Amino acid sequence: MPIRDSRPADFERLWRIDQACFDDRLAYSRAEFEYYLGLPNAFALVAEQAGAIVGFVVARPVPRRRTGHIITIDVLAESRRLGAGSELLRIAEDRLRIAGCARVILETPVSNLGAIAFYHRHAYAVLRTLRGYYADGLDGLEMEKKL
Repeated sequence: MPIRDSRPADFERLWRIDQACFDDRLAYSRAEFEYYLGLPNAFALVAEQAGAIVGFVVARPVPRRRTGHIITIDVLAESRRLGAGSELLRIAEDRLRIAGCARVILETPVSNLGAIAFYHRHAYAVLRTLRGYYADGLDGLEMEKKL
């Protein structure tokens, strides 16, 4: 599955994918999504299938902490289990490693068992539970992988 850097023209498609992947309590508003894409050093990669974007990852290195942050990784339901998420994650981790990161962190809802299993398969471990992390009070898990 081809992976490429996101372009500004991809914004609407990426935001719509985020809306499709998460319920209203967890999906980003347009303003939040723009904020995360605009963070210093942030990058987005997209996965394409038959010429259409089917998933993406947004990540950023935080050099002073030698830490990378996976902000979100979204793959449309009908394109899951085809390797897009794994490839997006692998390439994002490679970029973060090149940027000098020694570890990667991410957050996921405690209720997202599919995501938790996905991250465990990719050598992420739970660091801690983040009580009330999400807007509706849902707890999150902070997960980490050493690079």
